[in-house]
Amino acid sequence: MRARFLPRIAHQLAPLAMLAGCGAAAPEPVLPAAQPDWRVEAAPQLPAGALRAQALWNDPSVLREGQGYVMYLTTSTVKPFEPPILPFRAVSPDGRSWSLSPAQPLLSPQGGPYVSVETPSVVRFADRYFMAFTGIYPSGAASPMAIGLAESGDGVTWQVAQWTLLKATGGATDWNGYLVGEPGAVVVKDRLLIYFSAVGAREGGGPPLQSIGLIESADGAHFSAPRQVLTQGALYPAAQGYAGYSSPAALARADGGVDLFYSVVHVLKGGDPEWRQVAIHHAHSRDGSPPFEEDRAPIVTRDSARWTGGEILAPAPLVDNGMLKLWFGGHVRQSALAPLIERGLKGPEFGIGFAAIPLDRFEQATGEVTNAVQR
Repeated sequence: MRARFLPRIAHQLAPLAMLAGCGAAAPEPVLPAAQPDWRVEAAPQLPAGALRAQALWNDPSVLREGQGYVMYLTTSTVKPFEPPILPFRAVSPDGRSWSLSPAQPLLSPQGGPYVSVETPSVVRFADRYFMAFTGIYPSGAASPMAIGLAESGDGVTWQVAQWTLLKATGGATDWNGYLVGEPGAVVVKDRLLIYFSAVGAREGGGPPLQSIGLIESADGAHFSAPRQVLTQGALYPAAQGYAGYSSPAALARADGGVDLFYSVVHVLKGGDPEWRQVAIHHAHSRDGSPPFEEDRAPIVTRDSARWTGGEILAPAPLVDNGMLKLWFGGHVRQSALAPLIERGLKGPEFGIGFAAIPLDRFEQATGEVTNAVQR
């Protein structure tokens, strides 16, 4: 999942892998070549230790507001990599240099069932701001996480509206039986859509099945039942260890269409780390529902920059000034973290990066594969 950097997520998901009949470990994947027209910056915009001591920034969600930009993002706040991981708000006049506003976390897990509040996805809907987030349960819970919802009048002061908007079913064979998390909110005309990642057992064995689901609302308070809308395509076969898709984020088009961005998950026993997100892909839908048409190649992969050799994840897309801009999380392999640790958790081995492409070139790069669950 987006903020699941340490090996603990592999430990949490191990029972599901066994349930799914996961056999011999797959080898390291040979990733498809990324699309050629994206410009990927060589270093993170927000490296570890920027803006806050020992900050490990992740989970960006970016809005264009007024004459500048607003980013919602997360970091651990007491001990690095450990709960509580909480959301912050940063502002920028140019989308490159950032400052925290306010300096404190926007939400606290106090009063709720979680130890962390992660992956904030923020939109403006019905004259208010809505933040869909992942709540992380204490260790030992039946499911590692669920999805909650917070509201704000100004995007700065937040109140939790629903601690548990959506949770896993617990069904052994359900596509969303083990966990749901990583919401990606978008407003499509008069509807609030929240895409999310779900994990369940894979029929016939192999890695657990990770797919994209959707709930939607006309008022921000009452939501539809969840439905599965996108499963992994032929470019990422389960036989090679790909589990599916994670950390969705969406953009709405004026005609009601939706561009969906998501991470590609690979599972490798004994890997570095075992459960990792190795690419960011894109698909398009005419109305936000299936079918989704996937691009022929990923936007970026963990090979796109030296500092993303461990993972590349958590896309945050934005159309701005004739460009499609994409912020994302990433980090080096765990085996390459020593310099970061020696500097007191400060440096370019972990953080939030940036890529961009002219909008007209992005429009020309549509895929040929239709891959979705029809409902």
